[in-house]
Amino acid sequence: MGQSRAESGVAAHDLEAVLRARLGHSGFRPGQRETVEAVLAGRDALAVLPTGGGKSLIYQMPALVSGRCSLVVSPLLALMRDQVESALRVGVRAAGVDSTRPADDRASVIADLRAGRVEVMYASPEGLPRLTRDLSGDRPFGLFAVDEAHCLAQWGHDFRPDYLCLAESRRALAPDAALLAVTATATLRVREEITAALGMVAPFVHIGTFFRPNLHLATWRKDSARDAREAVAALLRAHGDAPAIVYRISRSGAASLAGWLRRRGVPAAAYHAGLEPEERARVQDAFLDGRCRVVVATIAFGMGVDKADVRLVVHADLPGSLEAYAQEIGRAGRDGRDSDCVMLYSWSDVKRREALVSELPPDRALAAVRAVREVYRFAAGDECRQRSLCAHFGERIRPPCGACDVCRAVSVGRLLRAGGW
Repeated sequence: MGQSRAESGVAAHDLEAVLRARLGHSGFRPGQRETVEAVLAGRDALAVLPTGGGKSLIYQMPALVSGRCSLVVSPLLALMRDQVESALRVGVRAAGVDSTRPADDRASVIADLRAGRVEVMYASPEGLPRLTRDLSGDRPFGLFAVDEAHCLAQWGHDFRPDYLCLAESRRALAPDAALLAVTATATLRVREEITAALGMVAPFVHIGTFFRPNLHLATWRKDSARDAREAVAALLRAHGDAPAIVYRISRSGAASLAGWLRRRGVPAAAYHAGLEPEERARVQDAFLDGRCRVVVATIAFGMGVDKADVRLVVHADLPGSLEAYAQEIGRAGRDGRDSDCVMLYSWSDVKRREALVSELPPDRALAAVRAVREVYRFAAGDECRQRSLCAHFGERIRPPCGACDVCRAVSVGRLLRAGGW
């Protein structure tokens, strides 16, 4: 299945040479080389790497080494666009096929793919059947990769049925290729769901660390909506001109808080799924290039946002799960510098979250209720937060971590009341 390293013509010790020449990196990060070697040897693989841990390199490198295109399944059109642009910037010949492309443009991309001029091809789960028809039996792919693979567990059952057909699409498009799944957050249960849904056979598995000591985690119990707004404003003021993301449960909450902040002189923009695609793209682009410092968003924002210098992530409402929380705080401090992640919480947030899932099938609703109550216990608890978060994903670290309000004996409320941070 797939090419071995010997068949690809690149020895193991030459991987660093390709890494330097094509991607400009001096060395691999933990887990990258081992996973690349596994898929080059034709082995299925699952890599769980923290946000900013270099997941894209793992599916780009096999294409650069073997000369066979990597097919990457990506969950969102906006994310796919950003992934293509990021790959092109570093010299990887990348393209995406989606429903927004004109017919002539799509035909040109397929022609380039057939001619070997595309190294990494991105497609959505829903777009794979059409890609199969476009290729009409051609199988140019050396790797079938699923990005953000946790979506198999979180969305596959309820919202994205095409996620449950990925194994079938792989057999149609790349039956002789290795299968790779990558994600930033996955518990043991989620990892088992991913490997089962994709039909992985004895996969190589790499689990990176979930402990990021440059992220300073803190929580604060909010007593009212006004308290939450004032706390967000104080946190943003304390961080000066640094880029920041503020998360809210609802679209209306994101829009109202962004407007409230603007009226108080904070240049904040709202981002949620109810906005027109052009407006969402405008806000995201402005945030990425520094024209917008603060984005107040629902969970619709963040996947694929490759901005290294986010210094503050605030959850103005309780996240829906510790997996979501880990994904969202992972957008801070990707350059390795110290950054703050503050969660404001209340029991009313729990009840709001529970109301949102009440119409799901009973087993899914129960799982969602358990997840949000677990977040509440995390926020209200007095144990090392980094240790608690890592333990959720099966990793053990020893306190004191030096990177949370418990271990640092720092109270968000006391600092806010004192007018500092």
